[in-house]
Amino acid sequence: MLRKRPKISIYIAASIDGYIARKDGSLDWLDRVGDPEEDYGFQKMLSSIDGVILGRKTYEIAAPVADWPYKGKKLIVLSQSLKTVREGAELFQGDLTQLVSQLHNEGIRHIWIDGGETIAQFLKLQMVDHMTISVIPILLGDGIPLFHPLAKELPCRLISSDSYPSGLVQLCYEIKF
Repeated sequence: MLRKRPKISIYIAASIDGYIARKDGSLDWLDRVGDPEEDYGFQKMLSSIDGVILGRKTYEIAAPVADWPYKGKKLIVLSQSLKTVREGAELFQGDLTQLVSQLHNEGIRHIWIDGGETIAQFLKLQMVDHMTISVIPILLGDGIPLFHPLAKELPCRLISSDSYPSGLVQLCYEIKF
């Protein structure tokens, strides 16, 4: 079957209670599982994609990073307020369905989306095919939730689950529409 759009994947970390950041946006709690010998499949995921769509807040956290992980990838930043982005990135405001269609026409085959609002928008549009959620062994109690309310349920099928010595558990799901 010929795909009419790129595969769209989520690869994100969350606390046991489902938060992706503290209320103030800080991610210091992710260091609980920091191990220079283990990347939890990040490089494998990164090598499988040719496009990235980031929300503004996620982009603002990533932009100052010296070792830019998105080199060689088509990078789109969703923002209504930013006027410029760093070299190699593009700003986008508008219809996400049109954006995905445009990326498909440009030959993009696999997109990683990142950022709480961005993930919520793509799930609402039922355009997410695959989710990898790395559950960090901490209860934050409050923060920015991974999932927002949906108009209807989205059935998922567990593809794999892996546990690591750090306590991180990684769950990979296929979303079935």
